[in-house]
Amino acid sequence: MPQLDLANYAGREQAFVKHSLLEKYLLEWGYKVGAEWDALVYVDGFAGPWGVTNPECADSSFGVATETLRKIALGQRDKWGRSLRTRSILVEKSAKAFAELETFAEAKRKSGEDVIALHGEFATNVDEVTRLIAETGRNPFKFVLLDPKGWKDIPMAVLAPLLTHRSCEVLVNLMTSDITRFLEQDDRANSYNALFGRPGVLDILREAPTGTGEAAECAVREYCKSLKQLCRFKYVSSAVILEPNAEAIRYFLVYATNHHRGVEVFKSAEMKAAKIQDDARSQAMVRKTKQPEFDFGGEFSRTAVVHDLRTKYLGRARDKILEMLRTFENQRIPYRDLFCEAMAFPLVTRADLNQWLTELGTAVEIHLDSPTRRTPSLDHEDFVFIRHPAAVRAD
Repeated sequence: MPQLDLANYAGREQAFVKHSLLEKYLLEWGYKVGAEWDALVYVDGFAGPWGVTNPECADSSFGVATETLRKIALGQRDKWGRSLRTRSILVEKSAKAFAELETFAEAKRKSGEDVIALHGEFATNVDEVTRLIAETGRNPFKFVLLDPKGWKDIPMAVLAPLLTHRSCEVLVNLMTSDITRFLEQDDRANSYNALFGRPGVLDILREAPTGTGEAAECAVREYCKSLKQLCRFKYVSSAVILEPNAEAIRYFLVYATNHHRGVEVFKSAEMKAAKIQDDARSQAMVRKTKQPEFDFGGEFSRTAVVHDLRTKYLGRARDKILEMLRTFENQRIPYRDLFCEAMAFPLVTRADLNQWLTELGTAVEIHLDSPTRRTPSLDHEDFVFIRHPAAVRAD
């Protein structure tokens, strides 16, 4: 097993996994979106820096993002001759952290990069962020990272005007452990209502079984609904970030987009980050227990919690696909719609979806719009047709 370079992440390995996912996502996202839009804008609503050890902040979210945008702009120029404008907007309310952030931004500007630091709460800076995005060009595409310490600083009513655009994607760190900890405290009801932006969600969370992790997953599902309903995102997905030295979930990353390609890119980044996470956790557990690692089978499941989570999410995703197939009896279902529905669950891959369709045998027909291909594609008009609805049932 190759050893990971975690020199800058001692004691915060979960941040290394998050940054790995962010880097891998942004790089592929930037090359795809940058070919079609005039400008790319990265917005970090809670930039920090926090806990960085690298003097150039390379181990921070904004450090990863700004460097990735620089690479994207250079790649577009060198490969396609395109002059793609990029801008990073970094917001931080702590005066001490902002002083470091502004120093970082100033150094980047001196090197020719467009990096702007804003002081204050993200919610009160949304109008200025919107203005700075519009400044970048006629046709900018924005990626928004929201990584708050709690949840009261990301009220849905404030986010919606910024996020409700086709040319927008968002990644939210949802600290479910904090959300579930205070469910019974009535004095926090307003903050829950603000977070989800919909009435009745707090009651739903309180009804979830305790001690099973269901309340946390319920919070993720309801937050995804809010992003769809209130911010008008077409697709949402989520990834799990685990505790580095314990068999437990640290937090969920919730992702929203309006295009199936965004889901494809996010899932690709999630799978690569999941492999990195499993390697890092396996190394940490071996150091902690002095016991050899176990092989639970599969591509990235050497620790028990990953194996158990993937098994659970595979079952839920498969049931969702079967339900969708039954619902659209005697209708053509675009393959990309099935893909995006399955990919809403963490640790589920396109190979899993294709396996489920294959296992259904003659109950379904998979129609490809090209005779030269053997497997369905997201970029073609491939569809699935139900031949025998009775055979499409959950186990």
